[in-house]
Amino acid sequence: MSSNILRKYFPFFSNPRSQDWVYLDSAATSQKLQSVIDVTQHYYQERTVNVHRSSHQLAASVTEQFEQSRKHIQHFIGAKSHKEIVWTKGATESINLIASGLSKSVFKAGDSILISALEHHANIVPWQQIAQELNLKLQVMPVDNHGVLKLKESLQLINSSTVLVALGHVSNALGNINPIEVIIAKAKEFGALTLIDGTQAVSHLAVDVQRLDCDFYVFSGHKMFGPTGIGVLYGKYALLEQLPPYQLGGEMIQKVSFEHTTFQPPPLKFEAGTPNIAGVLGISVASEFIQQHRTTLLGLEHNLYQQLLDTLSIIPQVRLWGDIVNSICVQSFTVQGVSHYDLAVLLDKRNIAVRVGHHCAMPLMEALGIDGTIRVSMAAYNTSADIHAFGAALTECISLLTEPANHLAIVDSSVEHKPTKLAPIAESIKQAKSWDQSYRQLMLAGKGLVRLQDQYKTDASAVSGCESQVWIRCFIEEGALVLEGDSPSKIVRGLLAIVFEALSGKTANQVLDFNLADYLKTLRLGQHLSQSRGNGLSAVVDKITEYCQFQSSDREV
Repeated sequence: MSSNILRKYFPFFSNPRSQDWVYLDSAATSQKLQSVIDVTQHYYQERTVNVHRSSHQLAASVTEQFEQSRKHIQHFIGAKSHKEIVWTKGATESINLIASGLSKSVFKAGDSILISALEHHANIVPWQQIAQELNLKLQVMPVDNHGVLKLKESLQLINSSTVLVALGHVSNALGNINPIEVIIAKAKEFGALTLIDGTQAVSHLAVDVQRLDCDFYVFSGHKMFGPTGIGVLYGKYALLEQLPPYQLGGEMIQKVSFEHTTFQPPPLKFEAGTPNIAGVLGISVASEFIQQHRTTLLGLEHNLYQQLLDTLSIIPQVRLWGDIVNSICVQSFTVQGVSHYDLAVLLDKRNIAVRVGHHCAMPLMEALGIDGTIRVSMAAYNTSADIHAFGAALTECISLLTEPANHLAIVDSSVEHKPTKLAPIAESIKQAKSWDQSYRQLMLAGKGLVRLQDQYKTDASAVSGCESQVWIRCFIEEGALVLEGDSPSKIVRGLLAIVFEALSGKTANQVLDFNLADYLKTLRLGQHLSQSRGNGLSAVVDKITEYCQFQSSDREV
């Protein structure tokens, strides 16, 4: 089965609205199987009933299908019993469920929790918060300067005080396959529990939790061709029995009186309320597809990853991060002298979908001394043509971002200039005929930005909600607003210059009347730039507005 044939199972690639896209962001969420869409649609259209409640035949039929799905997942990951499979709304909830239960029943002051520097925030923050609340020690397994786990040093951190080791099977940010077998074995020597985050693993690797002998294993449906809003928690049954309930009410109740309540045994003990029935049916179908085509999927992904490495390795400015020998088909990289955000914007305009930023792994990026990467994440439905298109677009974008400033035209000379009230930067942007011309004007605008000195780049001046780092400083001089800012991104610096040009020198009331959406529409940028998390312009304007609303004339942010 070739990858071109495999694409027929995923309607995204045949849809006229999406088939021109090169989708390289499967680590964020994978495309969905038609069979998954069909089973969820069938449930909502023809079999919408609740499970484990009603006694009529339709409800009994869906309940049987619901529980059969639990058995499918049992076989998918090699669990001993279907009773060890708990439905959650995702890997994040699965981790939080275990964290809550262990904090009430196992952890005590002085214990140590061990995580790795590679972890997704969802496998850091719950343990961090519990450690602070219960006076536990949170230790971190280190990585080398490529982002690969230092195994020897990590194993040395496991000792008699270690009560839990929580580790990703595969790094979501870099694609590394971690040596979890060795770490689990060492943890068992000291009686420590182990939790493995398999979110990035289950669609790329064959998983056998009994062979691994981990205590808990978690993953999400939406990264394995299944629905969003559904996840799995595997736990050894004896441990699930010992854990207290996570939520109370609904089907997890066995008997209730005003004096006392008893709970169902696992897994129902952890499934309060009406579950995501359609999601359960969908993840079951996805797991069956992966099992049926496992060998083909692994072979295709291996070949695609090697082609990707070949494509990236011939670009001299590219630095690869992570373990390129022991990895799934995910690769993070940076480009010397080029902002990852700028690259993402230009690639997006060429219909190349990648992810940039810290990938919900800020501590990892800090350990590597970078502020983010470009991440290409593939699945077996990708093709050699996808990689070729990505490589050509990447080379072109790097060239645009590194060309000398004197190659940038101020404004297209063929455009007839009409009288306008716009300021010079805004006028040059408005006159641009295409995104590439707009981009060139943004580059020039960014060069004229009043840059913020390093001493003012603090947490207080940082703008949250941006994929690129952004800092701004606002203050009032002689009744008028003064703005300074900075970003590693050339495009963001240009966008700051546009906003600053519109707002600098204005009074607080004039700033409060400013409408960013209307302004971008006037400049013909609205079709190119969203106001969401990507470019963070809304967050910038909000920060300026907040200053004008709540700060006194002599106070800075």
